[in-house]
Amino acid sequence: MKLLNFLLLIFGLCFSYAFGQENPQWNLPVGAKARIGKGSVKEIKYFPDGTRLAVASTIGVWVYDVHTGEPIDLLTGHTGPVNSIVFSPDGSTFATGSDDNTIRLWDANTRQHKTSFVGHADDVNSVAFSSDGKILASGSDDNTVRLWNPLTGEQISSFAAHTSSVSTVAFLPDGTLLGSSTGPGNDRIGLWNPHTGKLINTITDESSVESIALSAVDGILASALNWRTIKLWEVNTGTLLITCETEDWINRPNTMEFSPDRQTLAGGVRGAAVCFWDVVSGKLIKSIKHEDSVVSMTYAPDGGFIASAMDNGKIQFWDVATAELQKTIPNTTPHIASVACSSESNIVASAHDTKIYFWDLGTGERLRTITGSPRHPINSVAYSSDGKILASGCRFRKARLWDAQTGRFLGTFTGHKGYITSVAISPDVSILASGSTDRTIRLWEIHRAQLFPIGELINTLAAHTGYVSSVIFSPDGQVLASGSRDSSIRLWEVKTGNLLKTLAPHREDVQSVVFSPDGSTLASASWEGAVCLWNSQTGELLETVGGPLRNVAAVIFSPDGSHIVYGNDDKIYFWDIRTKKILRTLAGHTDVVDNLAYSSDGKTLVSGSRDGTILLWDLTTLVLNQ
Repeated sequence: MKLLNFLLLIFGLCFSYAFGQENPQWNLPVGAKARIGKGSVKEIKYFPDGTRLAVASTIGVWVYDVHTGEPIDLLTGHTGPVNSIVFSPDGSTFATGSDDNTIRLWDANTRQHKTSFVGHADDVNSVAFSSDGKILASGSDDNTVRLWNPLTGEQISSFAAHTSSVSTVAFLPDGTLLGSSTGPGNDRIGLWNPHTGKLINTITDESSVESIALSAVDGILASALNWRTIKLWEVNTGTLLITCETEDWINRPNTMEFSPDRQTLAGGVRGAAVCFWDVVSGKLIKSIKHEDSVVSMTYAPDGGFIASAMDNGKIQFWDVATAELQKTIPNTTPHIASVACSSESNIVASAHDTKIYFWDLGTGERLRTITGSPRHPINSVAYSSDGKILASGCRFRKARLWDAQTGRFLGTFTGHKGYITSVAISPDVSILASGSTDRTIRLWEIHRAQLFPIGELINTLAAHTGYVSSVIFSPDGQVLASGSRDSSIRLWEVKTGNLLKTLAPHREDVQSVVFSPDGSTLASASWEGAVCLWNSQTGELLETVGGPLRNVAAVIFSPDGSHIVYGNDDKIYFWDIRTKKILRTLAGHTDVVDNLAYSSDGKTLVSGSRDGTILLWDLTTLVLNQ
């Protein structure tokens, strides 16, 4: 293997070892025919036998074969992102904590769900077993630490550990103390008697404590602070033992773990590296550079390898002694910014960081990829009505056009002074509209019959007092609707740029606006949970849809205009316009659904979520009256 790598370098070739199925289709929610993406990684842990890796993610727990890099299973059941995972001392079970306020216990051999622990009032951020396995501790955004009996699922005790969210909990090896820390902005580590909940000692620092790790040998506690500072403390006295050396480029660790022999502390840092410190001297031994910030890392049981997970979703395995990369498990879609369906083909386009992917709507198979500038993450994509052009808006003030069939770059529109948040192409493919954080909308000329269709700026529409979040043309192309963080919707005459109407019933940010297929109705979705239907000619409010929901981020009309579909925190709702009733609710995402699109034939609904996945829903098998 080393000889092969050497030869590849000699010949100037670029080679990487990538493993793992791109989109394995396990445990799909009812009604979904395919899932694109694996979700974002929150925490990783080796199974005690070292042959598998458990990955806590936004959509569940992935289990990978360490040797092949192939996925073995996806464990679902949590209805929110899974934040933390810990194995019992005997390796027979593992526990997971989630944003759904619960902890779940799983059989490590069969991977079956055993029991659930219910009691927290907010997200569960961290879970930890005592050394004898008789107590499971959990820390939560409800500011409490709770202790549970793993055998019965019963709560043993609960205590208000901090005045803010509890980010980390960890037992001392002898089980006599439980450590807890808070999130950014706080400076206290609490040490508790796990049986009585009594505070035994407090370690206070001048900087806020982000995470803790406990040594299994000599009672050392490690804390990571905001600015490149890692400190080691003596647990019993709270005495500062040493401050670890860092380099200027090293940022604060997101994750820390002692090596199995307890001689080294490893930390994954925001500066895109895993760093290793000597526990005795505090000296930085070495660092392994990564391509993105490391969100979690873990040692193999024998200490010879580490696994690291990056913010871009990739998981990598490294030889600790040589710092050589052994293998990579890719993740195509850790962050989804936008989705759009072609009106002329069975294809959906999606934006992820700096790339645009094209997927088969029937199978979820990736067809091709457009790679934009590495410094320009893409926020929005939109197809032209004939399906031949794809527009994209990026974070660095640029709107671009692409040939939707070949991926050929067609040109760039520049002029905005802020991020471009939304793009739309007029029905006759003559104008591109771009909404921005600079609070304006710009209308640009498209010369569709030319090789390079980039034209001049036609108009700048300025009236919003907040970021423009959504722009859409009416079906006849004469009116442009825009939604904004100023809680309003504005209607503009495209030909003159005149402001026609301002609609302002929403109490919070307007996330999405869309016209009905016949153009008579406009729908708007707002973060406070309301979906409003408007007469697009008069501006009259026709209906307010939705009950006690929050975070409605996307709305769309069905192709026949008979109902609207909208998504909120983790569900999708079908609402009948005539009967004014919910036809059906789809559950499957674990975070805000902020992108919705219909296939051209109306048989598939595409939903993109902040959980890092896209679900393709087969509407031919769903009965919309349940």
